[in-house]
Amino acid sequence: MEIPYKGYTITLSSERQPDGRWLPVAQLETVRRGIVTPGPVVRATSQETRAARADADAMAVKMARAWIDANEGKPVPVGASGEAAPPEARTPAARPEAAPRAKATGDRKRPAPAEKLDWANLCQAVGLDSDEKVDRLTRVLVVHSLLDRLVTLVLATKIASSRESAEGPDVEKALADIAPLPLPTRIDLGSALGVLAPAVAESVVEVDRVRHRLAQHRPPRAKPPWDVGDIEELTSQAAYDRCLSKAIQAAHDLMSSLRVRWPAPPQSQ
Repeated sequence: MEIPYKGYTITLSSERQPDGRWLPVAQLETVRRGIVTPGPVVRATSQETRAARADADAMAVKMARAWIDANEGKPVPVGASGEAAPPEARTPAARPEAAPRAKATGDRKRPAPAEKLDWANLCQAVGLDSDEKVDRLTRVLVVHSLLDRLVTLVLATKIASSRESAEGPDVEKALADIAPLPLPTRIDLGSALGVLAPAVAESVVEVDRVRHRLAQHRPPRAKPPWDVGDIEELTSQAAYDRCLSKAIQAAHDLMSSLRVRWPAPPQSQ
């Protein structure tokens, strides 16, 4: 398990001891401009073993963070064995020095407005190193959002029409009940009620999986943990076309079932 913290990556590697207990151990490394620099191995003493690995890992995280806090801004030490565990990092009871008191609210630097951010560098930082990747990411997210809303509306319309009401179907109430449900739950419900054809449900599920890969992607160790540049739908024309084709067809089918026309392109003057 890898945990980002103040520019470091903490890799948990607690070691099982001969007596069956676990010794808390964490490997530190930094990533700068895609280059991984190994840091020290923070290791507990033999008197600080834990019965369960989860407890040892939790202690290893505390030790690693304490070491980072205590050595923030200093060069990353790497010994001959790649290990370095100062006394203050060997115990979770260690406490970093108190942070300087924050300045008054009026003195704090305000975040830059969105339109003044350096978006080109930000895209580069997350692995979107070409306009093509940016466009593909944008389009995948747009069609996912559209499908999410269409599934909700189709399902709400069906449920509202099946409820008995003297004032007619209350789609707004049905929307309020359905919208908070996770998309996979809404897809299953729509399939069970017969308002989502199997092909449409399958396509929406696939697009949702792509969206989850974008949100939860784990890049290779040589890249920072927030890098999404090597996801197949962003790098492969075939994978991108397959995803968009299924998404657009599913959106067409859902809008047809709602008797809503697909948006027409703007007329040229």
